[in-house]
Amino acid sequence: MAKIKNLFFILLTVAFLSGMTGCSSGPSPEQLKQLEDLKAEVAELTKQLDAKKDQRDKLQKEIAAKDAKIKEFQNQTAEVKKRCP
Repeated sequence: MAKIKNLFFILLTVAFLSGMTGCSSGPSPEQLKQLEDLKAEVAELTKQLDAKKDQRDKLQKEIAAKDAKIKEFQNQTAEVKKRCP
């Protein structure tokens, strides 16, 4: 039983170490190019997102201004109705 445990431990250690050494090579030139392309894409998408956020904020301000104008007209209409018999 102890031999089986030792053998299992040795096999597990070998598998672990071989996995670590297999992953120790650096990235390939294709992977580096792909990474740079992805970074550029992220930067472009971030710019687009910021532009959309600015556009959304502008539209929200326009909506708030129009809502205020509608409320003002409703108040004026209510005042006119109060004055009419």
